[in-house]
Amino acid sequence: MNQQLIPASILSGVFELAVSKQLNIEELLASADIAPSVVGSQDAFLTSQQFEDLLTALIRASNDSAFGLHFGENTRYNSRSLVMELVYSARTLREALREMVKFKDLLAPNAQFQLVVDDKLASLSYQAGAASLRENQVAFNELIIARLFSIFRWLTGGDFLLEEVRFSHPQPVYVNEYNRVFQVPVYFNCANNELIFRKEVLDLPLSGSLPEYHERIGQMAEEQLNRLAAGYKVTRQVVDYLNINIGSGAVGVEDVASHLNMTSRTLQRKLKQEGVSFAELRDELRHELAKSQLQNSSVSMGVLATRLGFSDASTFYHAFKRWEGVSPGGYRKRIIKDRTLEFES
Repeated sequence: MNQQLIPASILSGVFELAVSKQLNIEELLASADIAPSVVGSQDAFLTSQQFEDLLTALIRASNDSAFGLHFGENTRYNSRSLVMELVYSARTLREALREMVKFKDLLAPNAQFQLVVDDKLASLSYQAGAASLRENQVAFNELIIARLFSIFRWLTGGDFLLEEVRFSHPQPVYVNEYNRVFQVPVYFNCANNELIFRKEVLDLPLSGSLPEYHERIGQMAEEQLNRLAAGYKVTRQVVDYLNINIGSGAVGVEDVASHLNMTSRTLQRKLKQEGVSFAELRDELRHELAKSQLQNSSVSMGVLATRLGFSDASTFYHAFKRWEGVSPGGYRKRIIKDRTLEFES
């Protein structure tokens, strides 16, 4: 299957971290099979496996169990990411968040971001979706949420009124670091990774607002997003649909083909031309989501089977055993045991 693509511009933040921790950049790139020529390129992309390998190398080299939390907390604001420049030049935080959601594939491809506003509070939630990582999902959750919090505080001059923070993973042993970073109640084993804040900050004017520059950068971001989308073509459209509709029951090849205004035969032919099949795409998405959700011990097998679009828990059980060679329950026990050993070491 085609791997997800991640803009190489993310390397600027990695380099800042590497320099601050006196890590060897050449060795880090080599460990992830990343060519030095992609550094600084706005048109270059990493595969999800390269990003996973790079993150693994950073965590090991830094010897920091709370790596993601600390990386996100120490976000710098000189990044050349088009999305970050859009965010910094927006008129209000509301506009900044809308741009972030619109262009999220230039930051975390196939992750799901959602802004929800009610009478008093607003929330920005993040789910890994097909962007889930095999080994470092907790670190990536921490990185994304801590980075967003750091950016929002900077944009509002410290007036970002945070109420609470939620994470989908279990509580780690270094929970005091969460309390230090966010200084509000933090909850674990939640449905989403989420920042809950007072809604009035959404309409505060941002001091860095530059409307003409913002519009120009927006056009450049549109062009980069189109180049990224061209790398996925029909595959990307299918993955996006499955990400949104997995668990609703409408995830058959006929459902997706109808959504894309083509016959199922045409869809299968187009996917074959891109070197993948519909069954492989759906299977890999279910596999990755299952491994991510099994880290949450409060989710029952029946509920998880429904979320993944299986007809019953038994069908999910047999599919997972085919993927991992172990039952879902056995996999969950192994993950919890490994995490306990890691946190205690």
